Amino acid sequence: MNVPFYGHVKQYHNIKSEIDANIHEVLESGQYVMGPCSRRCEQELAAYHGMKYAVGVGNGTDALWLTFMALGIGPGDEMHHPSEYVLRHAEAIWDRGRHGGFRRLGSKNELHRSRPH
Repeated sequence: MNVPFYGHVKQYHNIKSEIDANIHEVLESGQYVMGPCSRRCEQELAAYHGMKYAVGVGNGTDALWLTFMALGIGPGDEMHHPSEYVLRHAEAIWDRGRHGGFRRLGSKNELHRSRPH
């Protein structure tokens, strides 16, 4: 049985004109980072979630770093994450002296200690 990967092409074709228009706007502006499209995206995301602000970041690791800093999680704090996560996510925990460990879910969804793969 061939199970197709998530249908990005189909989704793209459903909103093709909107995506293409935005790509064109970014390319014409020459501002690929922190430009008007980025600001508009942050404003729309904040409004969608009923918040005053939203911040776009470069990747998931940056998002985790900023979240930990905003929550005051710092040196000496201990955090754990599922062992299925990639190592880059653990890097966000280990940064600046945080301690962490990998965990795996047991058969009844309880957490068990596990070593990184």
